[in-house]
Amino acid sequence: MSDRRILLATISSSVAGILLSAFIHSNLTVTNFYSDIGSFFTRTWVASGQVPYSSSAAFLEYPPVSGVLLYASRLIGGSVSGAFGGIYAGYYWTFSALSLVAAAVLGWSTWRLANALGTKLNPVYFLLPSMVIYGIYNFDLFNALFIVLSLQLFVEKRRDTSAVLLGVALATKFVAGVMLPIFLIELEGGRERVRYLVLSLVAAGVFFVPIALFNFGYFHQFLSFYSGWGLEDAWYIWIFGDPFSHAAKAFGLVLLALLLFRVYTLKMPLVQKCFLALSAYLLSTYIYAPQFNVMLVPLVAVLAITSPSLYLMEVFNALLILTWFTTLDPTHAWTVPQLMALLRSAFLGLLCISIASSTGHSLTDWMKARLGGRSPSGVPVPATSVAD
Repeated sequence: MSDRRILLATISSSVAGILLSAFIHSNLTVTNFYSDIGSFFTRTWVASGQVPYSSSAAFLEYPPVSGVLLYASRLIGGSVSGAFGGIYAGYYWTFSALSLVAAAVLGWSTWRLANALGTKLNPVYFLLPSMVIYGIYNFDLFNALFIVLSLQLFVEKRRDTSAVLLGVALATKFVAGVMLPIFLIELEGGRERVRYLVLSLVAAGVFFVPIALFNFGYFHQFLSFYSGWGLEDAWYIWIFGDPFSHAAKAFGLVLLALLLFRVYTLKMPLVQKCFLALSAYLLSTYIYAPQFNVMLVPLVAVLAITSPSLYLMEVFNALLILTWFTTLDPTHAWTVPQLMALLRSAFLGLLCISIASSTGHSLTDWMKARLGGRSPSGVPVPATSVAD
């Protein structure tokens, strides 16, 4: 397949996945699958078109770029509501239209990233269940877009623009922050690192400063909201049982620190390391909502992963929302949704081990090395077999 045909196939697949997602979450279907975008509209301040973050009553639990997208959808949707049969329809299809544009740019940027890396891109991955079911669901598609744009520009050595886009990603969802140390490590020289860090923080600050000036209390409200939120789809609910366990949240933080330290000290290609860092966050955070997987889709496409763990992870991730409303307490252990979450995390973990092994970092060899240079059977392991 020619390079141009791969580009067209990638953009087409990405847009097709989001079109299908827009349809299944719309009121055009009998099932009308749940989405956060639909849920947001039940909030009085969203339905009435108030500016998010403008007061305690207009609280949004997501960073400001997400708020901009929500407000733009309501503002534009209200002006075109006559053509769609109501304000909600105008709001929903405006958000869907913005998502289609984001999907097209995401496909283009993923293709550019693959070209810069010299890898063979597989466009079919943009039709994975996470993309279709959770594409029009929350703000994760836009988060994925800014993450990939930042990666693409970094690989193309357009570092200043990469830093700005990473800052925008941070102001969309904070998870992109785990990639910042990777970029800083990759850069050469203290001046380059300081410049990249400052540009990223300034780009993010552009969105946060207006909130600080007009409603500083929002930040306390934000922290209170998340400190009071319990475990959601975190695999270790099966260990602690109580979704509101403080020990469970502490466990997650310690696990995140350990996993990220290990990832940051590995010597491997940039995209693989970013995938592992994002996955480390997902495997340790106490809120691992299923839509978070959308940000992994373009990286999976670039890496053209063929491990069976990928497909099993995707199946169980899709089943999370499909089983969520089958029980009154879906965040508790011993429920079907949390069984799906446990299996999803297990296969994500196996996928990470597979990716690490493909770059020369075998988990079994690493463990053997930590056992004094001997395998469990007592046979010495040559030093060259361990790639750290």
